[in-house]
Amino acid sequence: MTRTTTAWLMLAFLVAGCGGGGGSKSTDSTGTPSAGTPSNFDFGPNNPLRVSAFGDSITRGELGDVGLRTRTAKRVTSNNYPNNLQAMLRGLDPAWRVVNRGGSGETTGVGVRRLPGVLRADQPGFVLIMEGTNDATRDESPGSIVANLETMITQVQNNQSVPVIGTIPPNFRHDPSAQAIIAQANPMIRSMAQSRGVVVAEIFDGMNDQSLFATPSEGVNDPLHPNERGYVVMAGIWFEAMRRAIPAPASGPPGGFPVPPQPSLKTTTSTRIRPR
Repeated sequence: MTRTTTAWLMLAFLVAGCGGGGGSKSTDSTGTPSAGTPSNFDFGPNNPLRVSAFGDSITRGELGDVGLRTRTAKRVTSNNYPNNLQAMLRGLDPAWRVVNRGGSGETTGVGVRRLPGVLRADQPGFVLIMEGTNDATRDESPGSIVANLETMITQVQNNQSVPVIGTIPPNFRHDPSAQAIIAQANPMIRSMAQSRGVVVAEIFDGMNDQSLFATPSEGVNDPLHPNERGYVVMAGIWFEAMRRAIPAPASGPPGGFPVPPQPSLKTTTSTRIRPR
């Protein structure tokens, strides 16, 4: 891990640490109460300290280029969000493990069929679901995207695991149709998650900054995939969501998590996608 990556990881950890505690009620970006997991939640045969990060090429950690036909190892960064999230969680307990289950080019329909095998193989206590980017690119309807995501949530809950759902990341490509689908799907994801009692990771809101995506000077020319810094920021968003999803202990601070002091952050002007 480079010195720059380490610095961003520490910053993301501190920012995430200023949110609510595990299992506690807090509010999301819409101002509605966020879900939590009961302190007596039964994980069954699953490992409560194992996380399956389930998604597409963004979960996998691809840097990517527009029109990239052959994916090589150098285009997939070890600085992906699952690795960074694992480092954050291990700062709380070294037994935490995050398994990267990202599948390149995957749509939610394919994800519904793939997820049961992942649940059997990993026996995770938690499953982080982030898909829909490829559906939007292929002009799939927001309704079908959310229906498939809800099916995945049901699969996870039936497995006695805790699902955490991410909103669809912003798409900074010149693709108005995909952007419109994402803008319609994300409010539906939030509403569906609230009705199911599922914690939402606000990926879209937290990543709506083009500087977190394409950086041609670093060889990252595709504004669909995060850059190295973007993946660290994404990990921080998932960490904050995990703090709310982990059951609160019977005593002590919420989730047993220490809350670091608020860092001093400077704001910068950046390009964002405005909701349609």
